[in-house]
Amino acid sequence: MEQKNYSSKQNQTGLGSLLGELTPSKTSGLAFTMASILPSIVAFIFLLVAAVVGLLQPGYDKTDWYLYVMYLLPQLAFCAIAFFYIKATKQNVRAIANEQKCHAKYFLIAFLLQFGLFGLSQINGWFIEWLGNFGYETTGVPVPSVEGFGFVGVLLVIAVLPAIFEETMFRGILLNGVRAFGRVGAILICGAMFSLYHQNPEQTIYQFCCGAAYALLALKAGSILPTVLAHFANNAVILIMYKWSLVVTDPTLSIVLLVLSALCLVGALAYLIFVDKQPQTDTDQTNAKKDRKEFMFGAALGVVLCLLNWVLALFQGM
Repeated sequence: MEQKNYSSKQNQTGLGSLLGELTPSKTSGLAFTMASILPSIVAFIFLLVAAVVGLLQPGYDKTDWYLYVMYLLPQLAFCAIAFFYIKATKQNVRAIANEQKCHAKYFLIAFLLQFGLFGLSQINGWFIEWLGNFGYETTGVPVPSVEGFGFVGVLLVIAVLPAIFEETMFRGILLNGVRAFGRVGAILICGAMFSLYHQNPEQTIYQFCCGAAYALLALKAGSILPTVLAHFANNAVILIMYKWSLVVTDPTLSIVLLVLSALCLVGALAYLIFVDKQPQTDTDQTNAKKDRKEFMFGAALGVVLCLLNWVLALFQGM
């Protein structure tokens, strides 16, 4: 995740001539803007083509093929964005995803952290109840059929691919671009933008907590591999509970699980923050200020669009 220096001459053609020098910080911000726009553009083009060839029959939006495509298109967009970032910054995939050899302990911490994060779903439930006071109603997220081998396909498009590509985007590309804000600032910004990107009022708090916790873990591990594991576990467990209708109804068991998850969350965070100390490198404040401005320049449009869509989703639920 080390940022490379290169001359502005390399960036005076194409996008570089329009946006100025494509530094890593600016490119990271632009990647977020692209992530906010490109999936919608790709989906629009797909629907246009599907309409022309007659695939959009009544009720098409509830069919499995359509839902699979809608889950796959954002991942394809992330691939294109990663290619743009690699080409613009001259970094390779290893520099983005695995800055240093990742110690095995971080994979164990990822499991403990994710189990702890599940306990925060109760806080998210309280937030939804609070929104309900204003007339907000939950809508749920449509999922393709999980019957038979369909569960394998759903697991692939909702758990495996998002874990890989969203972590590459948010804990790889994006986190690399916000380091100039300092460690705490980078973690909070990464969490906020991860939550904002999903534009789902129902999951705002939970996604922010997950995004911030994953950012902390990625910074400490020097790799996104543990966060890929945690992200996959999060989505996979939700799908398993959905498929088999697993709900904890026993009050005693609920309390035990909540206490255990709280202990895991506090323990994992305490270890990462207070025990797993790593040397801090001195930051050139002049360059840091410049990097912060460049990141905000690149990400501004994406942040505004995501915020508008979040507000629109909120009002649509009321």
